[in-house]
Amino acid sequence: MIFTSFRTFAWFLMEYVPFMKRKSFASRLSWTILGVASAIFVVSQVAVSVVSNVILGREVRRTSMLPEDPLRFLLHSSEMQIALIVIALVSLLVLFFACRRIIRTKTRPITDELQTTTTANERMESELNMARNIQMGMLNNDFPSQLFALMNPAKEVGGDLYDFNLKDDILYFAIGDVSGKGMPASLMMAITNATLHIVDGLGLPLDKTLRRINDSVSEANNSGMFVTLFVARVNLKTRHMEYCNAGHCPILVFPPDGEPYFLNAKPNLAIGLFKDFAYEAEEIDLKAGTRIIAYTDGVTEAEKKDQTQYGKDRLMQWARHLVETFPETSPYPYNSNEKTIVEDLYASVNAFAAGNPQNDDITIMSLRIE
Repeated sequence: MIFTSFRTFAWFLMEYVPFMKRKSFASRLSWTILGVASAIFVVSQVAVSVVSNVILGREVRRTSMLPEDPLRFLLHSSEMQIALIVIALVSLLVLFFACRRIIRTKTRPITDELQTTTTANERMESELNMARNIQMGMLNNDFPSQLFALMNPAKEVGGDLYDFNLKDDILYFAIGDVSGKGMPASLMMAITNATLHIVDGLGLPLDKTLRRINDSVSEANNSGMFVTLFVARVNLKTRHMEYCNAGHCPILVFPPDGEPYFLNAKPNLAIGLFKDFAYEAEEIDLKAGTRIIAYTDGVTEAEKKDQTQYGKDRLMQWARHLVETFPETSPYPYNSNEKTIVEDLYASVNAFAAGNPQNDDITIMSLRIE
């Protein structure tokens, strides 16, 4: 019991006393050994005292007489115990410093490796944060009045992307999702995003635009990754939209006088799989007041802890609820309506996940055609 008490006391020192918590592993282990040795020492001293008293009592009872000089006998017994105590204390100190030296020598490679690993992890974390800042800086945040987008990666960096450009009443927008997550996906995202900027500036028809993007990404893709992509151009005067879906999630369309629906699209391959694929673009005429919501599969594939997914059905339920409750006018300037809608869908997905960690990048874009 005494041994257990000292071990518990040593654990308490290491866990809760700041002085001990700042000590190295070797020092803490040395203090633990000293505590255990002290427990053994105390037990041995108690045992010596008890045995001495028992022997003295037996001797007195056996001879029925006290020693010739009781005081001298007691002093001699005390001197022996003091000598034992001094020898034990010196032994404990020697044991402590010897153990400390041995432990430091034996654990130095482990300590050095831990320090190296910690430094490497801190450097990697710093570089990932820098990569995240660079990636987020690549996304266009100069939103026009009728558009807003949000991208939240599952890790420090992600593979989702969005892009848009408004020029001469032509609103171009795109949303994409790179297969995989993390650093490889973020590099592919950067390549795709840069290619989108360059190719869109050429003013080619949308099918040829997607073909150029696919060929460029395929040449730079040696890892078998791919990018799902939805790209569209809307003439804001005529409300005519040309679009092409390269394996991406179907977008949501909110007509001003009807139920929301998923826009059907021809089955084109995702970007980056094969060169020279002939993409097919489509066209649709929209009415004034139509709203479009594009998203990545991080929305529909968001999961609870029991692996139940948000899904397209729940997304449609959210869309219908939005039509019933969301006012089309706002007292706030700029694109506050679209921002509110994007944040509302993101909040709906988070509420569904109920604290379960995000397992995929989430990107949402909302725009309104006036």
